[in-house]
Amino acid sequence: MKRKKCWLHRCTCGDHAWPFTYELLVKHNIISIGWSDFSDENYQERLSDSMKSFADVFQKEWGYQPRNRYNLWRFLNGMKKGDIVVVPMDGGTFSIYKISDNTVYNNETFDHNLWIDWNGDRATLDQNGYPTYSDGRIIDMGFYRKVEPLRLNISRDEYAAQPLYSRMKIRQTNADISDLMEEVCSVLEHQEPINLKSAFVSSAAEILSNQMRDLMNDRKIEELVRWYMESLGAVVYIPAKNTTKTNEGDADVVATFDKLNNHTILIQVKAHSGFTDSWAVEQIALYAKTFEDSLEDRSTQLWVISTCEDFTEETKRLASEKGILLINGRAFAEMLIDNGLYSLPV
Repeated sequence: MKRKKCWLHRCTCGDHAWPFTYELLVKHNIISIGWSDFSDENYQERLSDSMKSFADVFQKEWGYQPRNRYNLWRFLNGMKKGDIVVVPMDGGTFSIYKISDNTVYNNETFDHNLWIDWNGDRATLDQNGYPTYSDGRIIDMGFYRKVEPLRLNISRDEYAAQPLYSRMKIRQTNADISDLMEEVCSVLEHQEPINLKSAFVSSAAEILSNQMRDLMNDRKIEELVRWYMESLGAVVYIPAKNTTKTNEGDADVVATFDKLNNHTILIQVKAHSGFTDSWAVEQIALYAKTFEDSLEDRSTQLWVISTCEDFTEETKRLASEKGILLINGRAFAEMLIDNGLYSLPV
C-alpha cells in the first residue's frame, strides 16, 4: 500500500483571489491555486501527462519556464486522495485537512455558484476562461480540490513543534512536508498545547513588542529590520529617503538573498502604536511597480513590518489583494525571538 504524504499549501492564489479562496476554504472545504492562464481541459491534460509535457506547456505558451511552476505540478499531480494538507492561515493559526479524492477541477469544470467573495460579490467566467468581477477585474484562480477538515484554526505557537513551526514560515505556495508527518499527526492526536514554548514566546513577545513601541523610532526600527534580514543571510540595502518621489512609492529596506537565486524582499517599515492604515501597503506596492524592470530577474515579496498592535481591516483587505505580507509588532517580536537576540544591535 502506498504511503500517504503530507503537504503544506497556501490558498493565496494570484490577483484579487484571496477574498474568494478564503471563502472556498472555510465555507466549502476547497483548496485552490492560481495559474488561471492554463485553466481549461486541454491544458490540464497536458500539464498532468508527464514532467516533459508540463514543462513544454510553459515554454510554448510563455516562452520560458518559471521557477514556481512546480507548485502547480504538486497541486495537480503530487497530491493524492487521503494525503494530509497543512494550510497556514492568518493570525498565527493553521488548519489540517485530508484530500477527499483525485479530482482536480479547473475554471471550466468548477461550480461557479461558489465564486462568492467575503463581501458577497460574485465572479463569473468570462469569454476567455477567467473568473472575473463585474467591473472587469480578472481573478487569478485556476484549479481546485476538495478536502475534508481534520482540525481547524490551530495556534502555531501552542501546538506546532519547532520543525513544523519553522516549515510553515516558507513563503512558497506549497511543499512536500512528508518528513514532518509525525509532527502533524501529533497535532491531530493531542489536545494539549506545547506549554513551555507557548508560555515563553507569548510572554516574551508581548514584552518585546511593547518595548519596541515605547522606545524605538522609525530609524531604529529600520535598523532592527536590517539586522534581522542580515542575520538570515540577506544582503541589505536601505534606500536614501530622497531617492524616490512620493508617486514612485517607498521601500525602507531591500533584502536580497544571493543563495536563493537573488530572491528579494521589499519592506516598508513603520514605528506605530495602535493601528497601521493602508498607506504603507499602497507605498510598497507602488515602489515595486515603479522599479519592476530592475527587479524582473528576481522573485520578489512585499512586506510591511509595523510595531502596531494591528492593521486596519482596509489595510488587510488591500494587502490580501496585492499579495503583501503584513507583520505587526507582536509577530515581528516573535520573529526576533525565534531568530535569537544575542547580537541585537539596538
